[in-house]
Amino acid sequence: MKTTMEQDGQQETFQFTETGEFIVLNDKYYLRYLEHQNGQATPVQFRLDDGEVHIRRRGTTETWLVFDQAQPTITRYRTEYGIMQLQVVTSQLDKKLAPESATGRLSLHYRLRAGDQEIGSYQIELHFTA
Repeated sequence: MKTTMEQDGQQETFQFTETGEFIVLNDKYYLRYLEHQNGQATPVQFRLDDGEVHIRRRGTTETWLVFDQAQPTITRYRTEYGIMQLQVVTSQLDKKLAPESATGRLSLHYRLRAGDQEIGSYQIELHFTA
């Protein structure tokens, strides 16, 4: 997985490889793994639907983002200071899945907004194999 973030004119890229599991449940596809960063293990789950992708991360902060290229979505971002409401504007959602072999790739480009303020722009490139 490779994530690129741009906030306040500063760009950061993170790249890592993790072991996880690919699950088919009620005609929906899930990818689950533990993300290891800075000595912490954070559970991450991708739900790959027909027109949407959901990402849920549960660590010191809890994030649940819904990506829909057809329309912006609203999400709540839980921090130790309280809950923020964010708008997710997805400009690219490209995925290719081969459920029978538990392989695929996902490319997401999106922006996060809080009210009238843009927080940043982000890109996620995910490749997984069994």
